[in-house]
Amino acid sequence: MPLRTNGGAVRERRLLKGLTIAEFARHAEYSANHVSQIELGHENGGLGFLRAAAEILDCSIEDITEGVVPRRSPSEASTASASTDAA
Repeated sequence: MPLRTNGGAVRERRLLKGLTIAEFARHAEYSANHVSQIELGHENGGLGFLRAAAEILDCSIEDITEGVVPRRSPSEASTASASTDAA
């Protein structure tokens, strides 16, 4: 059974690292459009993508396939809440 990329987990981790899709795609050596399609769940990344994503996002392949997303620290959560409230 092929590994399935959890695109939502990739997106959450990418955002937590402060990377745009273009920056992440450049590091992973994939097109931004392909990364977007993976994050949206329209395409599966495959093993090569999972390896690159895990390295860039400082996590394991299992974290991505199982949808494990690190918790934000209290300061990050309050900052995100404050910026959302200001919008």
